[in-house]
Amino acid sequence: MVADGDALAEVCAQIMIGRALHAAMILDGSHPVGTPPIISAALKEKLRIELHPVSNPKIYHRDGLLFEIISWVAARLTATPNDAISDPHLKATNQGTDCLKVTVDPITRTLTRATVYEYKCTTNWRQLFSQDVLAAFREYVSGERDNQLAQAAITLLIELGFTSDERNAAYDQLIRARPLAFQASLTVAPSGFGAAERLALFTGYDAIAGDIVTRGGNTMPLDDVRSWFAGFAALVWAKIEAFDVRR
Repeated sequence: MVADGDALAEVCAQIMIGRALHAAMILDGSHPVGTPPIISAALKEKLRIELHPVSNPKIYHRDGLLFEIISWVAARLTATPNDAISDPHLKATNQGTDCLKVTVDPITRTLTRATVYEYKCTTNWRQLFSQDVLAAFREYVSGERDNQLAQAAITLLIELGFTSDERNAAYDQLIRARPLAFQASLTVAPSGFGAAERLALFTGYDAIAGDIVTRGGNTMPLDDVRSWFAGFAALVWAKIEAFDVRR
C-alpha cells in the first residue's frame, strides 16, 4: 500500500475528515473513490494548518498522526472477516490505545484474541521501543489498563454482531483468560534496515508474557523519516484541498 502513495494519501485524507468507514470500504474494494466528499471550510483550514506545521513539536505530531493512519491501513489490510479493528485517531496526541483488534470464533461466538497495537513515528526507534512501547504493553499484561482494554474490545464486538449476553461473556473471557497479543510498529532508517537491525530493535520483547506468536513487530524503513512524511503530508493535503466545501 505504501508503494502506491496516491492511493494511500486518498485513504489518509478520508480518515482525517472523519470518514474511516469510507476509507475501510476503499481498502476492501467495495467503495470507489468517486465523487469528492463535502467538508466545511473551517475543517479544511484546520487540516491545512495541521498538515503544514512550522515547529518541531507540531511536525512530530503530524508525522505521528500520519504514521498511525498508515499503520492502521496495514492492520486493516491483513484483517479477516472474524476481526474488528478500532478506528484510527484523529490526533496523534490522543491518549489510550493506539489501535485494538478483536478476533472471534464465529462458531462458538467467543472472543479468542485481543491484539494491542502501539505505533511510534520516530528517529529514536530503539529508545522508543525499549522505553515507551514495552512499558505500555506491560501495563496491559499487568491489568493496569483493563478498563481501556475492555471498553474498546467490547465495543468492537458490536461490529461483529455480538449480542449483549455474548459481549458480557466476552468481557469475562478477556479479563479472566487474558487472550492478549501485541503488535509494535516503528519508523526506522535507512531504507535498507536489515534483519540484524530488526533483531536488535526488538530486543527485550520476549519479556512480555505470552508465546512468541503473540508478539509482532513491523518496521517502516525510510532514508529520512521527517523528509518522507513532509512529502507525504503534501500528497494528503492535495487530496483534502480538492474536496468540496459545504455551501
